[in-house]
Amino acid sequence: MDELQRQQTEFSQITSSMREGLVLLDEKEHVLSINPAAEKLFGTDESCVGQDFLTIDRSHDMSLAIERAMDEGHSEARVERGGRIWQFDVSRIGASGAAVGAVLLAFDITERETAEQTRREFTANVSHELKTPLQGIIGSAELLENGMVKQEDVPRFVGHIRKEAQRLVTLIGDIIRLSQLDEGDEMPRETVDLLTLSQEAADDLKTAAAEKHIAIAVEGGSETIGGVRRLLYEVIYNLCDNAIKYNVEGGSVTMSVGERDGKAFVSVADTGIGIAPEHQSRIFERFYRVDKSHSKASGGTGLGLSIVKHAVQYHHGTVELHSEEGKGTTICILLPKE
Repeated sequence: MDELQRQQTEFSQITSSMREGLVLLDEKEHVLSINPAAEKLFGTDESCVGQDFLTIDRSHDMSLAIERAMDEGHSEARVERGGRIWQFDVSRIGASGAAVGAVLLAFDITERETAEQTRREFTANVSHELKTPLQGIIGSAELLENGMVKQEDVPRFVGHIRKEAQRLVTLIGDIIRLSQLDEGDEMPRETVDLLTLSQEAADDLKTAAAEKHIAIAVEGGSETIGGVRRLLYEVIYNLCDNAIKYNVEGGSVTMSVGERDGKAFVSVADTGIGIAPEHQSRIFERFYRVDKSHSKASGGTGLGLSIVKHAVQYHHGTVELHSEEGKGTTICILLPKE
């Protein structure tokens, strides 16, 4: 009896610390044991022990999975509950060739499914984004090759080919950068002055700003952090570039550098068109564009803000967004100083 009690206690301790849901059933599909994770999943408690499994879950998918496991030895079911995706593995327990019960294991596979969905969407989007400029290049090249372009129009067609090829190079560069960030490869770190980087980005974008008569201002004090200089420059450059692209004629962009709650911050505020509330939670997704025609016309790849998000996460920082339609957008990145 002492040995049985010890084994029971040991079993309870092990199953209670499991993140997976575990339910043991007898041959009549009555609950013999259920761990806390499964109790939470099925919205029940220990009082269900001894009851038919149908009293805690009446879903057709689960009943079918248990029946199939009793007949065939094993079955699986994938069910969505409370906004999460669960995989149920049901295995028959046999003794002397007869079924004496079943064990049900529940795994939360939400992250895996989300990652797989993201990968599929990313692959489809990349294929589409690469196809568009390639079709333009091939079309222009074929017209030139077949002598169907007037001599005076040749420079225009060649310029179109160069522009589309440059768009391809930019897109591929962004994809490679995202891939590096996804892999989490260690990159060489150094002491970086965020104010200096902001001034560099502002200088590099002066021409683009001048074309739309947009004033760029950099304010604040010197803030140094340890990080990957190239990545941090891309973050600031992308934010400033977007602030110019989606601004109004004669508007302004203000880049501020400072310290808040022990962290260094860089904020980029514009007087542009703003972002509608329904888009604000999605603008950091890959290839997500609020205004597709505007983004394409300005040469955007749809990956800029995704690179910002991942590069800031790489530095263990956070991104804050404040925007109002017709009044402008402010994006602030907060980075730990250590």
